[in-house]
Amino acid sequence: MQSSDRAVIVSGSSLTDTTAWPTWATWVDFRYQPAQLINCGTKGIGNELIILKTIQEAKKHTNPLLIVQLTNVDKWDWYVEDRNLAQLISQEKHPLVKLSPTDQQGFWSTGSHFPLWKEYYRDNYFSMEYHAYRTLQLISWFQLVCQQQQWDYHILFDSPILSVTESYLNTGQLTTEECFSTRLIDNTISKVLFDLLDPSSIYWPGIIGYAHLNGHPWFTQKNKCHPGSLVHWHYTVEVLCPVLDHVLEPRQDLQLAETEARVYQRLFGKV
Repeated sequence: MQSSDRAVIVSGSSLTDTTAWPTWATWVDFRYQPAQLINCGTKGIGNELIILKTIQEAKKHTNPLLIVQLTNVDKWDWYVEDRNLAQLISQEKHPLVKLSPTDQQGFWSTGSHFPLWKEYYRDNYFSMEYHAYRTLQLISWFQLVCQQQQWDYHILFDSPILSVTESYLNTGQLTTEECFSTRLIDNTISKVLFDLLDPSSIYWPGIIGYAHLNGHPWFTQKNKCHPGSLVHWHYTVEVLCPVLDHVLEPRQDLQLAETEARVYQRLFGKV
């Protein structure tokens, strides 16, 4: 089935969301022009909701291609069922993310912002080892579902998520060694799962690691660890296209979009 005949479903956190500026998802749509490109990306969400939203959308289509961009393990989603609590959280910076518009309940996903009970949980109960393991668990489940449903899929990282946290990236730091390290899963519970995963198609550094390795700007005090549109364009050309060209038919030369990427890069502050 050609790319023009199938749905491409992309999902992730803020580095997939296109409300601020074009991201890799924009350039994938430009390059391949699928019949539908459904972007489930939402700022602030964690890996559980990224994968859940992707699978929910995939079930609506025949032979979809799923592309998920996973995020740092120090972000987590809380499912909130209590209506009074859900109403209270709706006033927060990050309101509930609902799987259906008619739902009262939903996931409270706060990115690297930890208000109210999340701050208390982070300070008293949060386990980095467990949440790293939880991400591996989610990857394993996602791969299994895609294999069972015979869905083509590709897994991306927005940064070296098995090495560094978003709170660390928000300081503007990253080293070349950290781009390839897996130190966050160097623990007993993670090792149970890691060898069972298929990591063959995952580019470990992610977009932010790619930017660091290639001398592109990826951090500002205003936008923190959110690379601008031109970085997303370079990443799509050099990392994504060599993989996706095997499963999607190219319709446009991405070089035609470079000028647009440079224009939007000004929103980031550097070209």
